[in-house]
Amino acid sequence: MSKFLDKIPIDRIVTILKNNWEIIAICAGAFIVLLIVVIVIVKVIKKRGHLKGEIDKEGIEWIGEDDCEIITDRIDRYGEKNNSFLFAGAGLDCLPITIPVNVAIELAENDNRCLLIDLDLRRDAVAKAFEIDTELNIEHLKPRPRKTAVENLMIWPAHNFTRTMHMNVKLLVQAATESYDYVLINAPYLESSPDRVQIAAASDCSFIFTKTDKQAQRLEELIEDTDSELIGNMRIKKKEKQKAGTETQAEEKE
Repeated sequence: MSKFLDKIPIDRIVTILKNNWEIIAICAGAFIVLLIVVIVIVKVIKKRGHLKGEIDKEGIEWIGEDDCEIITDRIDRYGEKNNSFLFAGAGLDCLPITIPVNVAIELAENDNRCLLIDLDLRRDAVAKAFEIDTELNIEHLKPRPRKTAVENLMIWPAHNFTRTMHMNVKLLVQAATESYDYVLINAPYLESSPDRVQIAAASDCSFIFTKTDKQAQRLEELIEDTDSELIGNMRIKKKEKQKAGTETQAEEKE
């Protein structure tokens, strides 16, 4: 190795650098500018490729129950800097359980460690969706995440909260973000929850699901009063509307 280094004309290289430093500086500057341009172009292309629902004149984004890839795509986009996401509903009829469940499954199937926290204390809906036993037994006295049949996906059932009434959602989410790539929070009736302020402040980003403009306004104001970023103001299409839209798309393809 030392013999090889001895053969390198160090003095000559230094002389060339001194004599041509202006050209080298220009080339280096051009390379940096080119690199910045490439990064900007890539970001623009990615941004154009993001999925969106139908936006109405009020700025509401309409999606179908089966359009979970729109939400997954957005989480993937914002997930570069954030990893906790709130699904906030104005009522049970505004946010179907299939939305957070299917999003969590998609994220997990993309090799992300995911925890889905359920705040549907009335129905324990997430546990039922994954057929997790909700009966009280000695093994499950201590609140803990539960495994699902989906690899990389764990859930925090709602009954973990009902059996320990003093659990702090924000602290739970903060602790979970250290162990999981994504933490999703299902809060289908956030507007009427007595802990709505604490829950709204627990996540990095939020999606809201409503049926009326007044509901949307109230949830927007609730989220805006926290550090959570609102990244989706959504409404679920009725089944008839979804079917009509699908038929129209099929006719256009023909």
